[in-house]
Amino acid sequence: MTDQDTKAAYLSAAHRLMQEIAAGGLRMGLSHGMLETALRDATLEAAFSQFERSGAKVTVSSLHVATGIHRREISRWIKERAHEPNTVRPTTDSPSARVVTRWSSNRRYRDPQGQPLVLPMAKHSDGPSFAQLVEEIGPEVRAKSVLEGLIAAGLVENLQDGTYRLKSAAFLPEANSRESIEFLSANVGDHLSAAIHNISAAPDHRYFERAMFNSEVSPAQVQALRDALSVSAMALLADMGELSEKTPDEAEVPNEAARRVRIGVYFYQDEVDV
Repeated sequence: MTDQDTKAAYLSAAHRLMQEIAAGGLRMGLSHGMLETALRDATLEAAFSQFERSGAKVTVSSLHVATGIHRREISRWIKERAHEPNTVRPTTDSPSARVVTRWSSNRRYRDPQGQPLVLPMAKHSDGPSFAQLVEEIGPEVRAKSVLEGLIAAGLVENLQDGTYRLKSAAFLPEANSRESIEFLSANVGDHLSAAIHNISAAPDHRYFERAMFNSEVSPAQVQALRDALSVSAMALLADMGELSEKTPDEAEVPNEAARRVRIGVYFYQDEVDV
């Protein structure tokens, strides 16, 4: 495949991906101008990051040459970037999602049968607590706020004796909430990063990425597949979560040596055009 063929194929793939982004944006009332601005800023952010990683000096001129974006727009973007927090996608899940994941997969918070422990709110010397669980997620996270949110979402049950039970190991944010959009950004963003990496990586350096596809599935089979996947995928993710947790004899990993990992499973079905 020639260089031009590769670029054409990539543009075709980008068009397909941007169709979905555009469709979601239109449903939320976003205009073409808003989406165009987001694409322009994302292009500049990508170029800026590439220059930084390579150690090259980042200037208005270098960004203009790399992206073709007007210098005036680049100058505006640089000024805004200096005064506002970076708007790149989140690289970690929400505190609530991380609490649910740790509660359901960490050995400290599971009983001998592998089920999540019923936890008291306050710290106790004779066992783990919800407050301790949240503290391990991050010292800036308030346990009471997280607990109230999980109860409201129906994921945690108040047993009325000062203890709380995890009802579901799957954290599903409310529809059209800020958290659901952050999930889109984090999950699809990392999947896309893995897929783009795999385009040019050598076979033995590619991330695992597989999918089952069948265009002749009956509605009854679709439901059977969804039900089966819900069980097997949750079991797989629980196993991966446990494997990712440090064992007691492992030393603390230095910050510069730590790695961020995301493993995901998805399901999609649509009607076939005849």
